Amino acid sequence: MAGGADNERMPLLRDHSKAGPVRLGAVTAALALLTACTPATDTASTAGPSSPVTTEVAIAGSTTVPEARQLQLVGCDPVDPDVEIVCEAYDLVRRHYVDEVSDEELARAAARGLEQLDDAASRSELVCPAPATHFIETCELALEKADVSTEAAEAMVFGMATYGLDPHSVYFDPEALDLVEEEQAGEIQGIGAMVTAESPATGDVCNVISDQCQMSIVSTIDDTPADLAGLQPDDVLLAVDGDDITGWTVDEVTAVVRGPAGSEVVLTVDRGGEIHDIDITRAAFIVPAVESEVVGTTGYLALNMFTDNADELFQEALTGLLARDVETLVVDMRNNPGGLLDTAIEVASAFLPDGEVVVTQGPDSSTSYPVSGEILVPEDMRVVMVVNGASASASEVVSAVLQERGRATIVGENTFGKNTVQQRFALSNGGALKLTIARWLTPEGHDFGSVGVTPDVRNEIETQLPVESVVQEALAASVTLGG
Repeated sequence: MAGGADNERMPLLRDHSKAGPVRLGAVTAALALLTACTPATDTASTAGPSSPVTTEVAIAGSTTVPEARQLQLVGCDPVDPDVEIVCEAYDLVRRHYVDEVSDEELARAAARGLEQLDDAASRSELVCPAPATHFIETCELALEKADVSTEAAEAMVFGMATYGLDPHSVYFDPEALDLVEEEQAGEIQGIGAMVTAESPATGDVCNVISDQCQMSIVSTIDDTPADLAGLQPDDVLLAVDGDDITGWTVDEVTAVVRGPAGSEVVLTVDRGGEIHDIDITRAAFIVPAVESEVVGTTGYLALNMFTDNADELFQEALTGLLARDVETLVVDMRNNPGGLLDTAIEVASAFLPDGEVVVTQGPDSSTSYPVSGEILVPEDMRVVMVVNGASASASEVVSAVLQERGRATIVGENTFGKNTVQQRFALSNGGALKLTIARWLTPEGHDFGSVGVTPDVRNEIETQLPVESVVQEALAASVTLGG
């Protein structure tokens, strides 16, 4: 599947050795379906005990094992390497997350992560870190739910990210991280569908599948397994290989659907009230970041995602179109879920001779990002940018600034309305924590976080563009983030 892009490359947030590229949060998850830090000194006063404290908590159940199991409660200075990801994640949230989150909220969210586990069968000692006093009770729950310390630690980090932060902040275990990095490279093994998870009542993005959070197909890539098997936009995913996905996270669904070329997967979907089982044979494919074509005097360029090399591909295709003396340029970003912030800046810079592209606002600072490189598109050339409700994040940065500067006519529908920036931070277990670190505004201070970019021409593509047939054919093909 294709999923939410993890934008990470840019100068936006300094790329520490343990921090990944900066991304504008993407809205979809990749099914290809095709989707460590030093403790902060300012949190030391809230840290848990610095020396191990052993307690015993009675566990009801088996009569063949002792009723009590030992809990070794530790702080974060130092911390057992097996469980240090809890302290790392806590510290990263404290130092980088865009909003203030209390210790009580984080501890409660970590507990919800533990509640997803089956009851513990093991009676061996459990080591659990308490980065703040509110986590002591969470660790007592870990004793009941986790068999080993590493399992408890991962569940706690998962809980903090999933239940304590916004829907775009995510914990990737090492396996999920491999899939994300594969998707960013554009070379995928999977089915080739882009998905999104939203509340059917409000349309808000969500992360854990339930009656209030449904995963549906946004689009498929042409000639991929999902396309050939007949998967359709708006199909609501219910089960994978017969397993109900209720309670799964988007990343868990993505990881199960993706797989090696030649293997098979069965997706159960709700299509307009009818239940269908769709057999799909996975394959390897390359997600096309950029596609271009010339029709008459008009150049058409589809930008499907903001991957780490999409700016170079975009500039190469753009240079080729301009060399053919086109008079109008149509840039299609429908269904583009976003990607790297630095890629968005490079793309916007092809149209702007000077000035700023975007401004980000974090907890303690505001940063402006100017154009980079040389302008490529003549300032007197007509530019039409096509967007829809699935154009998100980096797509919105580009369309918003070009509209604000009067450099492009925006055509289509209101964009998704995603105005947050994410950065991925490596964890010591080989996984990563993706955090929302800032919100972005246009240089003139416009915030599109709720309504999206409003088009200049709404839903009149057929009559407004000079390349109706080509645009309609090209735009009918779904664009996905890897998926």
